[in-house]
Amino acid sequence: MVKLLETNEDVLSRIEKRYYFDPIRRIMTEKIAEVGEVEALNYLTEVMQRAKAEVDVIIEKRKEAGLLRDPDQTRKSVAGNAFQALVAYNLIKLQQHNKLDPHLIITLKPRSHPLVENYGTIQVGAETQRPDIDLLIYQNVAPEQHPVMIYSIKTSLRERAGQTCRWKLLMDVTTAPDCESIRKKYGLQCDVIGNFKTGFITTNFYSEIMQPQQQGLLRFFDYVYISKKGVWKHPVSEFSTIIKDLNQIYS
Repeated sequence: MVKLLETNEDVLSRIEKRYYFDPIRRIMTEKIAEVGEVEALNYLTEVMQRAKAEVDVIIEKRKEAGLLRDPDQTRKSVAGNAFQALVAYNLIKLQQHNKLDPHLIITLKPRSHPLVENYGTIQVGAETQRPDIDLLIYQNVAPEQHPVMIYSIKTSLRERAGQTCRWKLLMDVTTAPDCESIRKKYGLQCDVIGNFKTGFITTNFYSEIMQPQQQGLLRFFDYVYISKKGVWKHPVSEFSTIIKDLNQIYS
């Protein structure tokens, strides 16, 4: 069993204490009452958009109080961090309501984690390559025997999703039985356990995910979700699909 750095309840408490999260949580609660807690995952983009005006007011008040210098930069930072927090918040709440395996650990933006440090760090010659992790999900009972889920959660494909794609490609080359010559060429080494899977979750604020130039990027992820209601083309799915996917992975 991997020693827990933080419980799901710790993550939830930390999210709820964020100064900008109250209006987001209130609007999320309204949407859940309207469509149900699983279906509401397909409306996180809407929730973020509806909460923006209230969050902006909070940011302006903090500026007036001398608590921040650059409100424009703060708004950008809050948008990305709030979406990541909203994803984790809803998944933990759904777990508490018995929609997900109770043994799953849901870790938001881990700076480091033994599973990744010990088994997901790829040696590339004298350098190392690690994934960009916004959300880490794993089974705490014998985690080495179950898949480890690594998610990038972005409001735009222009953000750092490419780092995880590079890591996934290197991991596939490092673990593939027929890539020995490539491993030798680039000095690739990794102590692999089980199965790392990658996912990408986006608000699709800028309607860019279905553009042809983005399709190549998406191929490196095992799962791609949009937190927006709609009919999406493979490999993209509505975000509510993550519940079925996780329950299948950890069945």
